[in-house]
Amino acid sequence: MRFLNRPSNDNPNLLIGIFLLILLSVFMGPNVLPRLISSISPIIDESIPCDWLRMGFDRANHQSLIGRAATSALDLEVRASNVPASGSGVLSIDVIVINRSLGTVPILYNSTQVNIGDDGTSGLGVIIDPGNLLARSTGRSDAQTYPEQNIRLLGPRQRCIHTIDIPAGQMDPTLLSGNASVRAFYRINSAGTITQAVSIGPTPIYNDQGLDIVPGGFVESLALPLRIEAAAQ
Repeated sequence: MRFLNRPSNDNPNLLIGIFLLILLSVFMGPNVLPRLISSISPIIDESIPCDWLRMGFDRANHQSLIGRAATSALDLEVRASNVPASGSGVLSIDVIVINRSLGTVPILYNSTQVNIGDDGTSGLGVIIDPGNLLARSTGRSDAQTYPEQNIRLLGPRQRCIHTIDIPAGQMDPTLLSGNASVRAFYRINSAGTITQAVSIGPTPIYNDQGLDIVPGGFVESLALPLRIEAAAQ
């Protein structure tokens, strides 16, 4: 009498292999897989737009304890296209905001309030060296309590991206010197206080909006040299 072969899912080597693949994806997934996918297919970016992140509503009662306890949770990276050498084209600067922690952390972000240059206010921006006429403030200002629609939530090990496009006609000539560089920064001047409701209700769990997640209130990326676009032959 001939016995049928045992199903492959009963093979202990197969089960061990599947377990190792899952374990590998857990450790490499948050940092390596997004970059690997984006390098294979440039159409797929490694990050979602920061504007797509969840808004931080009801901060008085909804915050991550792990996120509040995280230290040095935020990291920044910057990348840029080549500086157009002709009078046409666009210089694109990508700012990648990265949550290195295992908790959900809030960032202050408004897509219309990303500065070129640091004017000392809270939020995201880029600094172009040497100083040039590109520096401009979006008119943002600090307040005791930040608007909840300007608070975005980065999940554990999540990253998001903001892109600044500068048309060639608006660029400063210093960018064509070959010595210019760009770096991204994020500044937060206070944790943001919770506005207490006048009506009688339950006591809020938190008395601040939990935005003080950056040591010293400031973090910046490494400087990236801005390369000049090769002239067409």
